[in-house]
Amino acid sequence: MLSRSQMSHTRLEHMCKLEIDQPGHQARLTSIIGTIGLACDSVETLREMMKAGMTICRLNLAYRTHEYFNGVVKKIREAEASLEIPIQVGIGIDITGTGIRVGSLVKEVGLDQELKLKAGDKMRFSIDEQYRDNGNESVMFIDAALVFSQIKTGSTVIIEDGPLTFVIKEKGEDYVDCEVEEPGDLGSHMMWTIPNMVMREAELSEKDKKDLQFAVDHDLDMVFASWICSPEMVEEVRKFLKARSKSMKILAKIETQTAIRRVDEIMAVADGLYLARGNLGIHISPEKVFLAQKMLIGKANKAGKPVICATQMLGSMMHNARATRAEVADVANAILDGADCVMLSRETARGKYPLRSMQTMSAVCTEAEAAIFNEDLFYALRHKVGVTDNTHTTAIAAVEAAHKCHAKAIMVVTVSGRSAALISKYRPDCVIVAITRSKHTAKSLQLHRGVFPVLHTDSKDQVWADDVDARLHHGISMARRNGYINSGDMLVLVTGWTSGVGSTNTIRVVTCPSTSIPSYTRIEVDTATDDRVRFE
Repeated sequence: MLSRSQMSHTRLEHMCKLEIDQPGHQARLTSIIGTIGLACDSVETLREMMKAGMTICRLNLAYRTHEYFNGVVKKIREAEASLEIPIQVGIGIDITGTGIRVGSLVKEVGLDQELKLKAGDKMRFSIDEQYRDNGNESVMFIDAALVFSQIKTGSTVIIEDGPLTFVIKEKGEDYVDCEVEEPGDLGSHMMWTIPNMVMREAELSEKDKKDLQFAVDHDLDMVFASWICSPEMVEEVRKFLKARSKSMKILAKIETQTAIRRVDEIMAVADGLYLARGNLGIHISPEKVFLAQKMLIGKANKAGKPVICATQMLGSMMHNARATRAEVADVANAILDGADCVMLSRETARGKYPLRSMQTMSAVCTEAEAAIFNEDLFYALRHKVGVTDNTHTTAIAAVEAAHKCHAKAIMVVTVSGRSAALISKYRPDCVIVAITRSKHTAKSLQLHRGVFPVLHTDSKDQVWADDVDARLHHGISMARRNGYINSGDMLVLVTGWTSGVGSTNTIRVVTCPSTSIPSYTRIEVDTATDDRVRFE
């Protein structure tokens, strides 16, 4: 059956053909990132969330100790290993960056046990280290020693992304006394933000360095770098990671007006963008956030960099089992805008319904993807391309071939992941099965829309062509097990003329075999039927 995009000639025609009774995509193409916390940190829950659609696990190291997250990493890998049908689940960490956070409450806080503050309540925030882990109803620590001189009386302080807000009434040598303006909850390690206050210079804090070392020691796959305002801040992270930065992707969190103004410079050195809409809505007018979202996603799509849309996507599901219509529309519109990934934050980390939140997100993604007019997007992206190398040219040709033959999958053999990422850039209307021997390549490819990474661990065949055949067969077998393809479906195969990075230059259009194991690199055309290659 042709997709609605393939049956239409214009975007308007495509929209008119949308039907609420027609099922969504067979394969969900958008990646879903789940934030891991107390609400979902058991092996059983993690496994079910992976089965429901979670492809990347996010660890926000600002909220818990390294000892806690050491256990979480082990549980994630145990849950991943226990899946009947393998999924390459990536793991990434948030580093705090230049943001200000409050310290810990003296008593460990569980779900729904934050301080409940009402309008008019008083709170002292101090930079005195004695309060770092001893906060209470009267005084809380803030990690703001380096920028304390910039804090002024009369300023508004926003906790997390609201609704709790304070007004600074008085400033002492090492504290500010505040009064609650808008009521809300205050818990350990929450963000403490004064809108548009100039942050400290691009320099990794000692905590950032310890957190990055945690990622290196635990062989993680990506870093979400907070409060990035300049390319130099990204380079500081890359410099610390050294050689490991080649396989550990760095995504710049865009959270301020300064970051938006310098996004082209930031994107040039980062591996992708992360739209932190909560903090962004503090530093720019809330009614401008949707414009920033569309602009930033568009720039990332044009550059071929993965982009994550995050914050408050299904916020009501922290407490309710059902999302609001506005939240569902918000997720769908992020996908229509072109986001590679959508993220659940507090919904999974601290909410009452982490698994149901993941299931809801997955269902919305599948429906939204069916509403994308992919061919129009492909031609718009291709129109802006100048001179390209072999791999880039092959990627464009593969996507066009997939559109023309209505392929159910593009199968690509890749070493570094570049071929698969370039194919993803041009947004084919089908799954991209990326077969690789590199664990980190497989897991980092989860950042790219439409990519289903397959890790091939069999020993290499001495004959290169036979090794390629084995990898393609493994990829097709895994795609079939996941229900992405069936016998007789059209497939586009993308390989190289020889082994190694940068050799991708070959496209073949074939039909999915039924039972036999054909050679994909030694092909003869069946002239008795038609010009297409068939393996029956």
